[in-house]
Amino acid sequence: MFALVFLQASVASLLAGACTWLLLRGVARAWPGLEARRTPWLLGVAAVAGTLALGLLPGAARLSIVPAIELPAVLASAAQADASRVGTANAASDAASGDDSAFDDHGATPIKPAPAVLWLGYAWLTLYCAGLAVAAARWLHARRRLALLISAAQRLDRFDLAAHPGFASLQRELPEVREIEAPIAPMLVGLSRPVLLLPRHLRDFDPIQQRLVIEHELTHLARRDPLWMHASFLLQAIQWFNPMVARLVQRMAWAQELGCDRTVLQGRPVNQRRAYAAALVVQMRMQAAPGHATVLAFGGRVVDAVAARIGMIRDGVPAMPRAVAGALAWAAMPALLAASVLLQPALAWRLDAVQGGSGMIAASGALAAAVPASLPRWQAPMERLRVSAFFGIKHAPTGQPHGGMDFAARSGTPIVAPAEGIIVASTNMYMGEGKWGELVAIEHANGLRSLYAHMDKRLVKEGERVTAGQQIGTSGASGKVTGPHLHMEVSRDGKNIDPQTLIGNLEASATRTALQRLKTSRAP
Repeated sequence: MFALVFLQASVASLLAGACTWLLLRGVARAWPGLEARRTPWLLGVAAVAGTLALGLLPGAARLSIVPAIELPAVLASAAQADASRVGTANAASDAASGDDSAFDDHGATPIKPAPAVLWLGYAWLTLYCAGLAVAAARWLHARRRLALLISAAQRLDRFDLAAHPGFASLQRELPEVREIEAPIAPMLVGLSRPVLLLPRHLRDFDPIQQRLVIEHELTHLARRDPLWMHASFLLQAIQWFNPMVARLVQRMAWAQELGCDRTVLQGRPVNQRRAYAAALVVQMRMQAAPGHATVLAFGGRVVDAVAARIGMIRDGVPAMPRAVAGALAWAAMPALLAASVLLQPALAWRLDAVQGGSGMIAASGALAAAVPASLPRWQAPMERLRVSAFFGIKHAPTGQPHGGMDFAARSGTPIVAPAEGIIVASTNMYMGEGKWGELVAIEHANGLRSLYAHMDKRLVKEGERVTAGQQIGTSGASGKVTGPHLHMEVSRDGKNIDPQTLIGNLEASATRTALQRLKTSRAP
């Protein structure tokens, strides 16, 4: 269900936001110059947004190295099972949304997420949409207020600009400039056609202060700060529920202000630095409101940190090489995105019990009833089994049937002997080939032999006798594999058989992809 997958991706976004914030704040403590670099903070916001997006991609959970989150499930009604058979064409879209509910025409137990779990996912999706609507409404309201300010302001032509002390000796291209009586901060408004909006009281400042303030705003324009500010605001609106994203956006705004301060004051004498700081203090006292988040205003977004900013204006912003800041940002972003995929578990449905009849269904079914009386019942090779590939399914490239069963398991999961036997192979070159990775094979009674491949560690030696439940190794990703899992094969008198004939039917604890591949292989 998309609602549950979105809930899971939202939680991953919260965790990624916390990790990103702690990482960048830790680096900023070691190198204070990071405070004035926009790129690391912007890429931090983008990385957290990427975590949310990657969590919604189909198949991303298959790359996870952590165990699946097991959620309660219930039996589907017969009508729902019939509808599932009729609606087979929708299977691809269900798989893309991460739906692991199981429907099978050949004896699998039809299950679906428990109603309480579904309601939780739908409730969060509804709440998220409401929050997104509120964020959009606030943005539209702010844009209307800014439009009213611009319409009430007087446009300055080239003669007015030539007479304005703040534009004296400026040798750069100017955007549209407007002046208004309101006690606002000097600000840049708009993205495609920015407008420099100035309060009329700026003319009361000292001429050098006026030039420095106006240069500050024009430096924002030269650095394309409005573009990155709008991008960060959009990402913040999408992730309105994540407080760490809001903090990262605030630090990016702080970095933009400090970066402009550094550019404007570079090479200027101490008296001009003091005049610049004094202009900031006066402006803070005069303006009625700090301005909206989508506006770059002189001091408008850092009111709470004005003392720290004045200190940096007076003493200078600590230096940090641009290459170091860029390397840190571009290295941290892919690392965070990769971690968000590898550490994000899949959703799995657990069918614990049903009412009436036999009372409990626990990984049992048609195959369990078909177990020959001559064969003993084996225990599971791992504490929790999650089938990712069934016995007998056809491999797409070769068309050859799968000779065993694959169980999804993170590296290091204990593997135990399912029955008493003797170790006949403990090697990483089984039959002279390394594709099996670390492998253990056990000879059992009644002509049975079991094999366990792609292990991380082997804990037994050839010739050693093992008992049922004794640990023989841990799961891993050795050999020719795409990810950590356990490959188990069972043979009787040299011929491979389905491990389910000894362990019991495992279709109720399989991934949706495994069930669909099984269903396809059974189709005539």
